[in-house]
Amino acid sequence: MRIKVIVPVSTELWNKGIEDAYNKVKDPDTEITVVNLTRGPESIEQYYDIAWSELETLKEAEKAEEEGYDAVIIYCFSDPALFAAREKLTIPVVGLRESALHIASMLGRKFSIVGVGSKNSRGKTLDAVRMYGLENKLASIRTVDFTVLDIANRIEDIKQALLKEAKDAIENDGAEVIVLSCGSLIGLGKWLQDQLGVPVIEPGLVALKIAEDLVKLGLSHSKVSFHPPHEKRRE
Repeated sequence: MRIKVIVPVSTELWNKGIEDAYNKVKDPDTEITVVNLTRGPESIEQYYDIAWSELETLKEAEKAEEEGYDAVIIYCFSDPALFAAREKLTIPVVGLRESALHIASMLGRKFSIVGVGSKNSRGKTLDAVRMYGLENKLASIRTVDFTVLDIANRIEDIKQALLKEAKDAIENDGAEVIVLSCGSLIGLGKWLQDQLGVPVIEPGLVALKIAEDLVKLGLSHSKVSFHPPHEKRRE
């Protein structure tokens, strides 16, 4: 099985960490290729960044199917170009946020989403929760005042801040499951879970196992739902 992991930003900053984490949990016969975009935003935190990312992400996903990959993972919690890629591709296309939220809904009655970013970035996450029909299972959305790019050099500060917000989500908001809201926080899930005593979802790891299982089960998205795009000029 070959899976292409598209990191939809124009930096290689996260590639090695994702590759290392995936190699620890992937099935023995799974081959992972991690790529980033040559053009696009440096990080994704707002709808504006998503818009900058989507076309190049879609092109990279199309190339993956042409190259013979069995599945694609779009490695960002904002799931840029996820539905568009499903319309074009026949192989499974898996996003981090969609996967994480649905798994979280299975593991407890209420989940909280905790991650980096300003309070103003919570709106797009709430929009996604509503789109998936999971608002009744959402306890809260909490953020710590760091940017995605801060993760590279302020990880210890971010860990402690995330721990505090996650504890508050459990004690004050009624959360029974915590979802990390950024793929760049890979590697923190187990540490937080040990501290908190509740399931902590790392979206990147969940997406990998879902992609593997879809391939093994011979399943992919419905073309009734994600109808192939009509032929027309696109420049």
